[in-house]
Amino acid sequence: MSPEAEISRKLLAHAIDQSHDGITIADAQQKGFPLIYVNRGFEKLTGYTSGEIIGNSYRILQGTDTEQAGLDVIRAAVAKEEGCVVTLRNYRKDGSMFWNELSISPVHDADGKLTHYIGIQKDVTARILLEQHMHQSNLDLQTLNRQLNTLVYTDPLVGLSNRRHFDEQFTKLLATAQRTHSELSVLMIDFDHFQQFNERYGRAAGDECLRMVGDCIAKSFVRTSDCTARYGGDEFVVVSLAANIVELRHHAEKLCDQVRALNIPNSDSSHGVVTISIGGIHRLPDRESTEADIIKLADHELFAAQRSGGNCVRITD
Repeated sequence: MSPEAEISRKLLAHAIDQSHDGITIADAQQKGFPLIYVNRGFEKLTGYTSGEIIGNSYRILQGTDTEQAGLDVIRAAVAKEEGCVVTLRNYRKDGSMFWNELSISPVHDADGKLTHYIGIQKDVTARILLEQHMHQSNLDLQTLNRQLNTLVYTDPLVGLSNRRHFDEQFTKLLATAQRTHSELSVLMIDFDHFQQFNERYGRAAGDECLRMVGDCIAKSFVRTSDCTARYGGDEFVVVSLAANIVELRHHAEKLCDQVRALNIPNSDSSHGVVTISIGGIHRLPDRESTEADIIKLADHELFAAQRSGGNCVRITD
């Protein structure tokens, strides 16, 4: 060997030994691919000395944590005598876990026969923890946004959409109905004698009554084209696209029956229980009608239903 070649060989060996990354060589011709060389970087990374690790399989760093996707990638690469790069949970001599970015490369002799595998290990724990933190932060932010959206658009007492959400949805549904020449139904729903109910039974009973009736309304209008909301006080509103007038009246009457069947006592009602009245319109008066115009017409029908004794439905076609 020439002096220049000897200097290059020693320089290469010194550079490998001084590398901050862990560098290993495994014998690919022996079962289990035992390690035959580890550098100082590997010793610092793992806590094992070369004397403790040489002759052992690299799997010593996996411990009992053998169900990792990266290990399947390594097995597939080794079966094809190819290299790969994976990130694994590995364990130091003291048992502490670190994330190891492992790159393995095959070495072949002059005849093309696989003889060794060279492994390069990098401690990427800080990077993985940062990625996990950022991922969790994103999840937390998404959860927070959903919660905020719920707070902004949901009535806290009855759990239905609030007036703000209804106004936004009503604008969209009205625009759709006007653009597609579809029918649009709006129902205004109000309690009969609710002021007297609150005065006689108390605010807490009134709130519970609102929740129970709100639940009935929510379960009655569940189509994606339906929007139900607490409009304010003891008044609810429903807007629906393309409902058949006969079916709509039947649906509204059934809702009245369901509320009456809750059997919430109300001695100020001629029925002896809490009842509701429903007023609405089935089609747009004209294509230039505004949201306010439609609500006013539905409110007029609701008022007429209550004046006629309550517990009834009035919907104009």
